[in-house]
Amino acid sequence: MAVFYSCTHDRVVPYSTSSGPIAKGDTVCFQSDVLPLFQTYCASTGCHDGKNNGEDQNLNLTTYNNIMQGIVPFNTGPSKYYSVIKDGSMPPGNSPKLTSAQTATIAKWISQGALNTSCATTTCDTTKTTYSNGVSQIFSTYCNGCHGIAPGSGNVVLSDYASAKSAGTSMKASFLAGINYTSALPAMNMPPSGPLSNCQVIQITKWINNGCPQ
Repeated sequence: MAVFYSCTHDRVVPYSTSSGPIAKGDTVCFQSDVLPLFQTYCASTGCHDGKNNGEDQNLNLTTYNNIMQGIVPFNTGPSKYYSVIKDGSMPPGNSPKLTSAQTATIAKWISQGALNTSCATTTCDTTKTTYSNGVSQIFSTYCNGCHGIAPGSGNVVLSDYASAKSAGTSMKASFLAGINYTSALPAMNMPPSGPLSNCQVIQITKWINNGCPQ
């Protein structure tokens, strides 16, 4: 992503910097449902990761506190980071965009107070090991910010089945090493924002070892 609008001169709306409650019922879990979207689509390498992004003064969207600088709890209207995602101006140009469902998740999180919620349980299921049922959802949340549009980072595209199967088949060893964070080259460990959960690694590993079923 390129430049998010700065809110340096706007009135700062107070918010809690401590962890919010455990997400229950219909409550959006920030740590697993929202933060990965910002990290994947907004803070990939060279974008808003806080590292030498001179044009946006090193804007960093990798943490809750930094994301909250452009979010107004309970109100999507003045939440600038949400607004530029919603209107399509960010991510910019031909960069992979968030899906309507992902955008709606961020809106719901804001409407619920934009708390730093975490999850006591997970809905991850190690039996969901096909591309359409389990694997593509992981890629969409954690990978497609870099690997969503051809040619993709490292010439890897994961947003459609044929391309993902090709990557999983032709790059099997490096793919598995990357998601297990055991690559000989640290830069090849994926996602760069941090490891997937053990369950998610199992899902992708089974998918690859089973021949990448659709």
